[in-house]
Amino acid sequence: MRVLLALLLLTSLIAEESFFSRHGVTVSVELETTADGPVIAATFQPRPQDPPLHLYGMGLTPGGAGVPTNLRLAPGSPVRARGPLRDDQPVHDLDGLPVYPDGTAVTLRLPISAPAGSGEIPVEVRVSYMACTAEACLVPVNDAPLILRVPGDGSAPAAVGGGAALDDIRAVIREELAGTQAKLRAELRAELAAAAEPHAIRWRRPADRAAAEALIAEAHAAGKAAILDFTGPSCINCLLMAKTVFRVPAVARAWNSGVPIEIDTDPPHEDLAAWQQERFATQNRPLYIRIAPDGSEVRWDRVFDPSDTATLERLVALLERGESAAGDATGTGSGWGEFLLLAVLGGLFTLVMPCTYPMIPFTVNMFTKQAAGGAKLLPLAAAYALGIIACFVGLGVLITGVFGASLTTLAGHPITNLLIGVLFVVLGLSLLGAWFLTPPSWLQNAAGGARGGYFGALLMGLTFAITAFTCTAPFAGAVLAAGVAHGAWGSAVLGMAIYSGTIALPFFLLALAPGWLARLPRAGAWMNEFKVVGGLVEIAAACKFLAICDHAWGWGIIGRTFCLASWSAIALAIAAYVLGWWRHDGDESIKHAGLGRLSAAIICAALAIWLASGLAGNHLGLIESFFP
Repeated sequence: MRVLLALLLLTSLIAEESFFSRHGVTVSVELETTADGPVIAATFQPRPQDPPLHLYGMGLTPGGAGVPTNLRLAPGSPVRARGPLRDDQPVHDLDGLPVYPDGTAVTLRLPISAPAGSGEIPVEVRVSYMACTAEACLVPVNDAPLILRVPGDGSAPAAVGGGAALDDIRAVIREELAGTQAKLRAELRAELAAAAEPHAIRWRRPADRAAAEALIAEAHAAGKAAILDFTGPSCINCLLMAKTVFRVPAVARAWNSGVPIEIDTDPPHEDLAAWQQERFATQNRPLYIRIAPDGSEVRWDRVFDPSDTATLERLVALLERGESAAGDATGTGSGWGEFLLLAVLGGLFTLVMPCTYPMIPFTVNMFTKQAAGGAKLLPLAAAYALGIIACFVGLGVLITGVFGASLTTLAGHPITNLLIGVLFVVLGLSLLGAWFLTPPSWLQNAAGGARGGYFGALLMGLTFAITAFTCTAPFAGAVLAAGVAHGAWGSAVLGMAIYSGTIALPFFLLALAPGWLARLPRAGAWMNEFKVVGGLVEIAAACKFLAICDHAWGWGIIGRTFCLASWSAIALAIAAYVLGWWRHDGDESIKHAGLGRLSAAIICAALAIWLASGLAGNHLGLIESFFP
């Protein structure tokens, strides 16, 4: 007898569904509490698709074309309606029939009276609807039942048959079903969240390699391709693609044509990062891999603007049909252009610093004198440039040798980003004169030595790189930190090579053509202005790395709002500084701002206003990719 009661009760519990998804629409009912009494709310969410689905208005005359969207109480309901049914969306005329807007969720609300009794009373409602596109309609749903529980008015105890034994059985069954019900509700919330955003990608997000392999197997069992997206909050280009290209409807549909699997390889997901390296022999990001049911793979790691329609179509073809073309997967990772540009700009800024720029004419004149004594000018200049490059490349080799292939995992770790962010602040403040960075005296002494001959020129280049530490450290440190953050193996070495090559090139070229020295600007207080601006820019750059720490550790402080406000303020500060409204130690007063200063100030002020517009909700394009 108890077994029979348990089965009956189990059946009743399973039947008490408050949501379902059927014929293109997800429907859920819930109880809302108002000052006037309880209200039953039924939400009808058409699934996102192209062409979009719409629902007929609740005022549609029954029995004709279409089925009105409707919510009503089941016959014999313990509650009664205390007001008319209302909807929350306007209707418009389509071929003489009232319809709700395309793809829009509609909520119908029915005020009810509280049922008699205490505790929660199960109440059955019936819903009807029909989803259509402009060309065709799906199967209608008529009077589908849904159950929700409504608190009684407390007028009488709720009757429960079966005594204590039945209560025990009910408790056991409810405990067993709790996990299943929670899972179903979580899936519904995820589905509704995805449906709320048109063209949303239905991501599956594994927690470890076992879950990732299981999702791939699940996709293949369903006859679909598994499409992997290797990403992470620290990957700027990953975020850029997600916030631009992935929002194109055709791309979202292409992802959803298979089983899209988003794999975060940033810490604490070291297991997934190791799995990427072991299974796919790469740690590049972003990286998209389509694995067909037959096991064949195609890859894509290019970053592009969605306005590039030709490339966009190639990505769609790869995701949907597995069609690959030369250049889709370069195998070199992403973001190299931006990283190398940073290295070049760092070298150029270093050249105009007070402790480097005056060395150019001094060094060139010394080479000229040695050449007059019989030495060949070209080898002297080459040896000096090689000495500069060797010093910085050696530092890059050291970083790469210490961390090796683990740079990608290291780059995404919040502790790494915290250290880089703090380093940027320290280096920026050093440029602003808060303190001076100098190398140890033993290192300066070791770098000194003979000044004659080609070997002497090589040592001079090495000595210059070390003794100019005060000016080179902020920019070399920034390039090194960016190399670590870039994550690709060897990026620190390449970054240092480009950075030091940019510094060495003017020494080399001017040594070959000393007459060009007369065309260079004279050293002066203007160099200090570059130093101050560079310091402010480095402090601004620290926000990007600290924002990753904030995201990982949940500080809730250094997010998008903080960064945009800080960057806007720094841009305004630079504009005011260029105009001479505030000065730094060692600066000359500005009595008249020329065209160049006015132009620079206007650009900085415009940048500040544009960044501030992001605080009001404006989407800032590429800048958005800096925020996890």
